[in-house]
Amino acid sequence: MGKLAVAAVLAAAWFAFRGRPEPYDITDHLADGRRTPLREGRWYSRTFGDGPDLVLLPGFAGNSRTWEFVTPDLASEYRVHWLDPLGHGLSDKPADAQYDGAAQAARLVEWLDANHLSRVVVFASSAGAQPAVSLAAAYPERVLGLVLVDPFLVAGRYITWSLKLGTLLPAQSAAMGRLLYSQRWYVRIGQMLGRYNPWEVTEADVDRQYLPYGSPGFLEALPAMFQGVDPANYAGAIASTRCPVLLVWGEADRTANSSQAEALAGQFRDADMRIVERAGHLVQEERPEELLALARPFLERVTRTAAAA
Repeated sequence: MGKLAVAAVLAAAWFAFRGRPEPYDITDHLADGRRTPLREGRWYSRTFGDGPDLVLLPGFAGNSRTWEFVTPDLASEYRVHWLDPLGHGLSDKPADAQYDGAAQAARLVEWLDANHLSRVVVFASSAGAQPAVSLAAAYPERVLGLVLVDPFLVAGRYITWSLKLGTLLPAQSAAMGRLLYSQRWYVRIGQMLGRYNPWEVTEADVDRQYLPYGSPGFLEALPAMFQGVDPANYAGAIASTRCPVLLVWGEADRTANSSQAEALAGQFRDADMRIVERAGHLVQEERPEELLALARPFLERVTRTAAAA
């Protein structure tokens, strides 16, 4: 009986962890987007509409398609740029690069220059807020304002513990990260935890997140991407951010609680925080209309101020 139990456990483990996303040719997924060559690799972007420039950044290991539900409305008045930072989405993923917010912000300036963009409003989801605040702090002349959606600039107790464990056991954490991110069921669980109602997750939601994981180099770059993602590293950038900030938080966000979000808002010089009911960590996917209703007056204010100046 003991041997049968061990065999059953091994079989279940093999079944659960046998998956790995099929590699694919990125050019098949570029659609109307393009990849801009920068010094450390090509950055994928796709542009919609015309008007003042908005740059939309995804969260950790995500991709810019997370913004697809708010883009048509925004593109009616603004020029919207989906952007996958290095290591994300359809951009290149060198395994030896640095992926902390400061490094990504410097590359973002390079991308802005390559595309002849001077000042922009940055939308950022989750860990995408880390390069966003790093950009606003180090290059204030390039940023009109920030719209931060459930920014990973604070973390709850359990996430903080997992980050500390990763620091103590980097090799083991890297191996586990590669193993888990290979599994479609793991992506589904992440999507469920990111929503107010976990049972509303669809196959399309999983596909949207899972797409980059089959791109060349993703699993190899993943350990380097984990370095620098600790939100504790960005207190200085937050305090140095002088542009207006709209902080949007889902009431059911499981990465940090609302009191932490309120404390975060107080660390910015000019931040307005809004709670979205019946939303989790992915407000832009769960409640796009509510996000747009909050973003429109903010965008009008910061772009009008810039035009007057």
